[in-house]
Amino acid sequence: MTRTARQQASRWQQAPGSLTQRLFAWGGEVRVQCLRQQVAPLLPGEAADLGVPPGTRCLVREVVLHVGDAPVVWARSVAPHAALNGPWKALVGLGTRPLAALLFDDPAVTRTPLRPQWHARGSRWHHRADEAWRMVAGEPWPAAVVAARSSVFWRRGMLLRVFEAFSPAMLATPTATPPTSPRPR
Repeated sequence: MTRTARQQASRWQQAPGSLTQRLFAWGGEVRVQCLRQQVAPLLPGEAADLGVPPGTRCLVREVVLHVGDAPVVWARSVAPHAALNGPWKALVGLGTRPLAALLFDDPAVTRTPLRPQWHARGSRWHHRADEAWRMVAGEPWPAAVVAARSSVFWRRGMLLRVFEAFSPAMLATPTATPPTSPRPR
């Protein structure tokens, strides 16, 4: 990863507030493509962040955020199944609407500090990003490292973990310029 890409990654990893709003300011139209939303196994770190034992039934929602026609962020949100009958029940019917509407429009929601993350090829997180990218762009995740961030949101004592991975094209693009759409091979 180039020095410029690492600097861009750091800016996105540490940017507070709604990622969807930042993407809109960066490049205009933001579209959410829902890849899956189902009860599924947790990935490394998710159970600990949610304070649940591994194997706990959790709703997993994976999406790709597009700016214009270009996919720029792969995101994965997880919430314990029990939270879906309570404070996070709106997550079930979210569909292609951004998660930001649930998180940043409600003053009762609090957030942990953002945690920058780097996941090398061969890691479970890189594998999941690669699978998602193949579905959306028709090509593998185009870098040896996934630059990402995660945080946990609280609402009435129930937790929701959000992980956001930034595409290499997004990190190679100056902040003021929207990315171009990748060309499937």
